[in-house]
Amino acid sequence: MDARQQKTITRLRAAILELATAGPVTDVTVSKLAQTAGVHRSTVYVYASSPVELLQQALRGELDELRTQYLVDVEPGDAAAAITGVTRAVLHHVDDHDAIYRRGLGSEPEPGSASLHALLSEHFQGSIDLLLEQHSVSVPAADETERRMIGRYLADGIIGAIDVWLTTPRPRDADALLGVLSRLTPSWWPDGSRAGSGTHAASGTRAASGTRAASGTRAASGRRADSGE
Repeated sequence: MDARQQKTITRLRAAILELATAGPVTDVTVSKLAQTAGVHRSTVYVYASSPVELLQQALRGELDELRTQYLVDVEPGDAAAAITGVTRAVLHHVDDHDAIYRRGLGSEPEPGSASLHALLSEHFQGSIDLLLEQHSVSVPAADETERRMIGRYLADGIIGAIDVWLTTPRPRDADALLGVLSRLTPSWWPDGSRAGSGTHAASGTRAASGTRAASGTRAASGRRADSGE
């Protein structure tokens, strides 16, 4: 994409975010979008088939930038901090566009809005996939199906919490929501918000296994001592 095309897409995305904040995106006409962006009507169709698609492109573009900034090439020892950082950044992104997300999230999106649950779920699952492919984290999955189940569970659980968070008045506390998510996520998942948490899922699992093994050994030793063995 050359500089001229990049300038055009930037203007179109800014226009659709403005219009989708003011009202349901499905009420936005291509003519109104073109007028707001200062481009010809036919130009809109070069970049998207509809205002709804352009809105999704704009939001996905911002989310993809956050993933690249925080998660690409993350070492296992930095995974917990990176995950907390990118989650906080995503919460700020959602809060910045709260009118759009409040209309588009939930089991029953507001009539005349585009459902954004799938977009966010795809983003979170994509981030989890990236971390796994890089070996930044690992999950207790026996096969690919279980890995996909875990990714979906984590992604959609976070979205559910975000949906409720958006019902609270501004200013919203992203760190407070991170604290709730920290209490809800499994202990093997890297979490920089959790005091004393491991930074790598596999390390956390091994540590937990070692603790259980040691506890079992101590308990068995104590029983033998009590019985005079």
